[in-house]
Amino acid sequence: MEAFASIGQGLPSRHRLTRAEVEKSQRNRIVVAFLQVAAEKGYAAVTIGDIVERAGVSRQAFYQQFSTKQDCFVGAFRAAAKLALGSITRPLSELPYTDWRTGVTAALDSYLRAMAAAPKVTWTMQIECLAAGPEVAALYHKAVGRIAELYRITYNQVVRGEDPSRPALPDETFDILVGGMSDRIRHCLYTKGAEAIPELIPDFGATIMAIFGENLDPAARP
Repeated sequence: MEAFASIGQGLPSRHRLTRAEVEKSQRNRIVVAFLQVAAEKGYAAVTIGDIVERAGVSRQAFYQQFSTKQDCFVGAFRAAAKLALGSITRPLSELPYTDWRTGVTAALDSYLRAMAAAPKVTWTMQIECLAAGPEVAALYHKAVGRIAELYRITYNQVVRGEDPSRPALPDETFDILVGGMSDRIRHCLYTKGAEAIPELIPDFGATIMAIFGENLDPAARP
């Protein structure tokens, strides 16, 4: 998310950007500023003043993009969730259809390392979103559901396509899988910090492979 913009730096007084490009730049800076400040202060304590100061934009610019702090969180969540989902789907799309084991491992690695690389964004997306009211919480659960659906499709169409003898699993299996991983990510944030999230990769990988029906030697976890 930090790649969206240079936080706190306004546009040069002389530039050749169109009005639409200026507004996009301002929106991106506001979104990233919100995600950072919410992690530092907690969602309830964040003010519009905090956001515009960090983003380097005026209040007028903020209200041209968002009507309220809550509206800003919704926009920020959607933007960050889109990037997070891309960190999962990109490794899968870059590998042959039959190489699902490598793809699943690469997707997990990409997703968790992206979280570790943006600790404030991760805190806001994993912790503050659950304290920001039902609208943002619903977006969180929808995002978790989309990740669960990726695992569900991978298992049903790819893994069982390769080996039809593997059992059909209840749809809820994959919701429980992703929900459990999300809980462990939050526990890691509280206890060790975002930089330790990649330490979860071996256990998460082994759990996914076990659910997918792989016989893993504990000494040879991904």
